[in-house]
Amino acid sequence: MKRTLSLLLVLAAALAAGASAGQERAGHSCVRGGELWFRAADGTKLVGHRFGKGAKGVVLAHQSNGDLCEWLPYARELAGQGYFVFAIDVRGHGFSSAGPTRRMGGDVSAAVKELRKLGKTKVLVVGASMGGLAGLVGAANARPQVDGVVALSAPAQFIGMNGVATASALRASVLYVAAEDDAGGRFARDARAMFPRTASADKALQVVPGGLHGVELLQRTPAVKQLVASFLRSH
Repeated sequence: MKRTLSLLLVLAAALAAGASAGQERAGHSCVRGGELWFRAADGTKLVGHRFGKGAKGVVLAHQSNGDLCEWLPYARELAGQGYFVFAIDVRGHGFSSAGPTRRMGGDVSAAVKELRKLGKTKVLVVGASMGGLAGLVGAANARPQVDGVVALSAPAQFIGMNGVATASALRASVLYVAAEDDAGGRFARDARAMFPRTASADKALQVVPGGLHGVELLQRTPAVKQLVASFLRSH
C-alpha cells in the first residue's frame, strides 16, 4: 500500500512539473501567450512568440539592446496578411538565456528548424541590424536553407559574426536594405561589401536616402516596406 502511494505521489509530481514547463511564460510586456521555447544547437534556451496561422513562416530577429517586442506591430501586420510569424529573442536578450554571441546565427537556424517542425515548408527570415547579420548567418547554416532572407541595416561584422565571410555560403534569396546616411554611411558600405560576395543567384541591394536604421527603416519608409512585402510574397 505504501509503495503504491509513493508511486502515485511521484507520478503526480512528474505530471505537475510537466504541466508547469508547458505553461512557462516569458513575461514580455508587449504580448501574452503564444510562447514557444526551444534550444539552439549549442543548448542555449531561447524563446519566441507566434503570430498568425499561415502556411508560409517568417522568422523575425531583433536589433541589439532590444527584444522581440520591437517587431510586435510588424509581426501582427504580417500575421494579418496570412503569414505564420515567429518573432524571437536571440541569446542574451529578452527572456532567452545568455550564450556565446558568435553563435547567435544559430538562434535563427534553430528558429527556422522549429517552423519546419510545425510543418512550414516555406520559411523566410527578416532581421534588423544585429538581427540582420544573425539572419544572414543563420540562413546560410540552416538545413535546408531558408527560402529568403531580408537583412535590414545589417553590419558586416559584429560580436564575432562575419557577414562578408558568410555571404559566400548563402544560397537562399537575399535582399539587403540600408539607408545611405545611417551611422555616417557605415551600414550602406557594409551592405555594398556583402552584396557582391553573396553566392545566391537571386540577390538584391537597395540603398535608400536618409539615416533610418533597422526596424525604423522598414516601418517609416513606405518604399522599403513595399519592397520587403514584395520579396516575402514572391519567395
